[in-house]
Order: sequence, then C-alpha cells, then structure tokens
Amino acid sequence: MMIEGLVIGVLGGVALAASMGYARFDADGMPMLGLKVTPPHAALLLIVGTLALLACLGRRSAVIFSALTAFGWAVLAIVCTIKAAQHAPGVLGFDPRDSMVYGALSAYNLATALLLALTLSRHHRQR
Repeated sequence: MMIEGLVIGVLGGVALAASMGYARFDADGMPMLGLKVTPPHAALLLIVGTLALLACLGRRSAVIFSALTAFGWAVLAIVCTIKAAQHAPGVLGFDPRDSMVYGALSAYNLATALLLALTLSRHHRQR
C-alpha cells in the first residue's frame, strides 16, 4: 500500500506541477504515462496518495483506508466507463484508459483490505 501511495502521489504531484508551470492542457487533460490527466484529476491522485501513506501508520487505518479506496476506485471506474462511452470527459478527463486504471486500483485495494483484515484477525486471535 505504501508503494501505491508513493506512485499515485508522485503522479498527481508531477501533473499538478506541470499544470502550474503553464503546460498546455487539452479540454480532456494532458497526456502523462498513457493517461489523460486534468488538474482536478491530478489533485485527486495527490490527495489519495498522501492519505495512503498516512494510512500506513496503523493497522486498522490501513484496512479501513484500503476498503474505502477500493469502493471509491470502483465508483470512479463505473463513472469513467459511462462518461467515456458518452464521449464526455468531464472535469476529471475521463478516458477509457482511466477506467482500466481505476478498475485495477479497485481490485488491488480490495485484495489489500482483505489480506490486511485477515492478518489483523489472526493477530488478535493469537493474543
């Protein structure tokens, strides 16, 4: 989860810095690592990355954060798929590639939450 936080946070930070540095954004975002990133999208990635790093400080907070982000990424994947099918990128610059990333992040966070919850429950049983 720490690596996810670092990668997402760095991607968001670099995209925000690029937008502040007067980089030219299209209406649907700036291409970055195969994705189209808009400034609000970059801010979202930076915030989630930062929260992921903070969630690593405690076991329970990591489980809760992983479960919540799994749900959040799943919602974004669904919304992104619908918006991309309608050819309406919206504020976050929804693109079909984004749906794949959000789906993968959702699956990753769900697996992480389940594994952390299993580990936490085993730890409590051993006490």
